[in-house]
Amino acid sequence: MSLATRCTACGTIFRIVEDQLRVSDGWVRCGRCNEVFDARELLFDMEREPAPDWPARFAPEPPPPEPPAYSAPPEAPAPAPDEPPYSPPSAPPQAWASDPPEASRRDEPEPASAPESFEPAEAPAPAEPALDTAQAFSAQRGDRLEPRWVDEPLAPFQAEALDVPTGAAPLTPTPPTPIPTEALPEFMRRARAGERWQQPAVRRGLMAASVVLCIALLAQMTLHFRDAVAALFPALRPAVVALCSVAACKVEPWKRADVLLIETTSLTQMGQRNAYKLGLSLRNTSAVEVAMPWVELSLTDASGALLARRVFPPTALVPAVDRLGPEAEKAFSLPLSTGTHRVTGYTVDVFQP
Repeated sequence: MSLATRCTACGTIFRIVEDQLRVSDGWVRCGRCNEVFDARELLFDMEREPAPDWPARFAPEPPPPEPPAYSAPPEAPAPAPDEPPYSPPSAPPQAWASDPPEASRRDEPEPASAPESFEPAEAPAPAEPALDTAQAFSAQRGDRLEPRWVDEPLAPFQAEALDVPTGAAPLTPTPPTPIPTEALPEFMRRARAGERWQQPAVRRGLMAASVVLCIALLAQMTLHFRDAVAALFPALRPAVVALCSVAACKVEPWKRADVLLIETTSLTQMGQRNAYKLGLSLRNTSAVEVAMPWVELSLTDASGALLARRVFPPTALVPAVDRLGPEAEKAFSLPLSTGTHRVTGYTVDVFQP
């Protein structure tokens, strides 16, 4: 079975499937004229039935007849010799001024002796505007037309077109009632919490706080490494000293034992009571001023056993200095006594506590 239907607007026949009728409840759209109609009204089987006649009530109305072309009135016959020539009245009849060109006129003129008997021809009644075929068919069915998309720009809103009574109070929009945070879902609460950090005032406050924290971190690092900063950047030494005066600290020479080398050492006996003198030569291999190190001295006997181990501060050395200049070399001495022990060997090392 091959079903087909006929468009009620343009008469086009096209195939159709029962599933389409079942889904749309029989309503289809013509692919030629875009008319929406009930396909079950003119449904037929192409293999068994002839195509139904297109009903006259669905056919478009014929266009209205064109009005007759205007033709000039025939000229009046020449007057007889014994009659005076016809002279037109001073003012033209009202009929010629008001009749439209398409109004019907009399073919035969009136006698020349009675020109005032001309009467205006009645204008034909205006023809009623013909309805569109789709509108006429929809009016006969009693259904409303399906809305269609029209690509036309909308007219701008005119505030003065509103009919506002004189003296009426201006309308103010009612703000929406805020929903309590406890009544919102978890994901909406998280979204609101995230939106709070995106506000301009909050972002400016965070930027200002970040700048303050960065300055505080820089000041803290400067105080912690104050000796190295003052040694590596001599121009910043006054600022570091001023900062330390506020923080109640003190700028000292940079303590670096790894840049100090022991050039020479010697242990010389002095007198008969195991008095000795330690000679020490130190060299600074860096290009900055560093602090004097502490000296560790280990004494051994003839068998290599450890007799004593002592640590001496920089103030115990002679001369007593607290710093060593850049790439400078200086000799120091340290007097000591071992009591009853006789020293055979020794080792010297420097370090920073």
